[in-house]
Amino acid sequence: MRNRAIASFERTDGAGRGNARKWRTEHPTRRLMLLLLALFPPVGIIAVRLIHLQGLVGVDCFVPFREATAEPIPARNGRILAAGRVMACDVAHFDVYAHYRWIEEPPNPDWLRERALARLRPHQRADGPRVAESEHCVVATRDHMWHELARISDISQKRLLDGHASLQRRVERIRADVNHRRALMKDANDHGSETGDRHSARTAGDEGWRDVWKSVVAELTTPPKRQQQPDPVVVREEVTEHVILRGVPLPVAAEIKAHPERFPGLRIRTSLSREYPHGELAAQVIGMRSRISRAELQEREQRYAHNDPYAIGDRTLIGRSGIERSYDRRLRGIAGILRVIRDRHGHVVQTRVMREPRHGQDVVLTMNPQLQRQAELLLDKTLDRVPDSNTQPSEAAHERPADPSRPQGGCVVAMDVHTGAVLAAASAPRFDLNLAGSGDVTGWNAARDDPRRPFLSRVTQMAIPPGSVFKTLSAVALLESGAVDPDAAMLCRGYLDRPDRHRCLVYRRHRRGHGDVDLNAAIAQSCNVYFFAAARRTGFDALVNWARRFEFGQPTGIDLPFEHSGALPESDTLGLVIGQSRLTVTPLQILRLMAAVANGGYLVTPHVVEDHAPSTSDAAHRPSPARHRISGLDPATLERLRDALRRVVDEPGGTGYRTVRHEQVSIAGKTGTAEPGGGRVDHSWFAGFVPAEQPRVAMVVVVEHGGSGSRVAGPIAREVVQSMIQTGILSAGTVSPASGVAANLRLHRVR
Repeated sequence: MRNRAIASFERTDGAGRGNARKWRTEHPTRRLMLLLLALFPPVGIIAVRLIHLQGLVGVDCFVPFREATAEPIPARNGRILAAGRVMACDVAHFDVYAHYRWIEEPPNPDWLRERALARLRPHQRADGPRVAESEHCVVATRDHMWHELARISDISQKRLLDGHASLQRRVERIRADVNHRRALMKDANDHGSETGDRHSARTAGDEGWRDVWKSVVAELTTPPKRQQQPDPVVVREEVTEHVILRGVPLPVAAEIKAHPERFPGLRIRTSLSREYPHGELAAQVIGMRSRISRAELQEREQRYAHNDPYAIGDRTLIGRSGIERSYDRRLRGIAGILRVIRDRHGHVVQTRVMREPRHGQDVVLTMNPQLQRQAELLLDKTLDRVPDSNTQPSEAAHERPADPSRPQGGCVVAMDVHTGAVLAAASAPRFDLNLAGSGDVTGWNAARDDPRRPFLSRVTQMAIPPGSVFKTLSAVALLESGAVDPDAAMLCRGYLDRPDRHRCLVYRRHRRGHGDVDLNAAIAQSCNVYFFAAARRTGFDALVNWARRFEFGQPTGIDLPFEHSGALPESDTLGLVIGQSRLTVTPLQILRLMAAVANGGYLVTPHVVEDHAPSTSDAAHRPSPARHRISGLDPATLERLRDALRRVVDEPGGTGYRTVRHEQVSIAGKTGTAEPGGGRVDHSWFAGFVPAEQPRVAMVVVVEHGGSGSRVAGPIAREVVQSMIQTGILSAGTVSPASGVAANLRLHRVR
């Protein structure tokens, strides 16, 4: 018997092999159960997840894509008020918007199914009849919504549905055009590909049998191109909201917002427009707003955003002129930001206010609307007047014919002599402030092309020769120089040296002079010869020095944009002393002159807003105190000058006696007839203050190419004073005691 090694785990009797074979053959069910137990946990997890996806979050699977956009929340711009009247304000407009799928007929199947599933519970979404019933309910809800909208909007349902049909035709036309262009582009690409293939084949034949073999192999091994029909394009108009009603009343908008269950497919969008209830009233003072350009927006962002992001504003309308521009940052509201989340179909899923809107501040004007209206009506009446035979140009009638045209424009300005508050700032011609936002292209073009320039603010931007009203400043220079005795009489023979030069107007018309006149009489009768002779004694420098002290040649600092500065000549003493030569002034500069004479020698800064500190750097403002005394001005000079200006109106022989004198209020002032040159009709001026004894209001009247100052501007000034009495600005019964017969005797003694 041979010995051999036996493994310790081997059973020599074969019992182990037999038992294993027996277990495998006698217990197959037990093995299967163990296998199932091993597979059950992962399969169960997968099943639970499928049930969760199908039953609980199934609706969300229809709209997996969401887009977030930012929409502005309109903010109201501040109002412009005057004496309790609203001169400019924002008006809200409510528009009704609907998603295109609510309008489309018949409804889009995908959209309809999505809306139907959203109305069902998770376990009901697999029930076909229930889904069909839910789709029917969606259509019924839509039809009822249109019926309710037509009812509360007081329009016929047919008109509403006709508008829907028109909108749908437009969207379908856009979609057809896009698909047509897409098909044309595909055909062009396919044609180019075939041409390239033929070219490659010809090239392959030329290159030899090796390239031919490669082409054959490529054809045999490359799968053929499948001709797939591209899906139709979905244009943006199909997944966005469209306006279906514009400018609905506030109750209609409130009803839609308050009942989203009745109007599920509608949204109200609010827009603001700038409106001016009084149209043309104070148009150049109030100004207008217009849309901001891209370049202006970028410039504002660079200037303000790093310091004050609210300074940029609503990015739609900005002030262009007048108060709307000067106080733009104060008036302009800051739009809020609304974060809107939409699904891939364009439906609003969620909204959130990211920034609340900030409304603009109100601005209150110093203006009296009644006085402003009366002044504008007076100017309108004057501009419609054709100059009569008595309105002659400065030269003699035989030297050139009179201009038969109407006056080109004019202005009336009234201001508190102590505070600088502007009570009226009328300019003519004007324009309707609502033209900018009305869409009236014809009216806007007519105003823009009007040769009389209605957009020009003649209060701040008209710089013309002042004529004899400048003699008020010349008289100050003469008195302060000490070179002229104001009580000494000078002989006026109608001209200074030669009959054809340096003459008085009375000589041009009647070939005679004023006789012996002193300073008071020279101002009252507007004697040029007296001022010519006196200016020779004082010299040019004295005139320019006092003109600069009264700040001629620079803006007054009024809180209105684009103010003109006028111009002082560099020579020509005789021309400057009577307000001619190359001297140009604005009505505001003459107004400050009269106010300074009236208030005791203080230059005030005119302002049209009660809190007149400018709130923007857009307007060109010269920083200056609101009121400061003119250096070196003797109060006695002003006292004498006030008496002389009173005589212009109160005494017979004064240039304003017949046309300016008022029976109830004493008026002091100076008429002026300024030569524009070029053969044109003279400019008509009157400047003064009331009451003469206790001045409260300074005023200036200018009629561009209106003719004689006493005949044209004087009567307007008188009517303006009458309007001040009617509006309560002035009280009657302040007639100067120096008027009447006694004044007439004094004037004759002086002459």
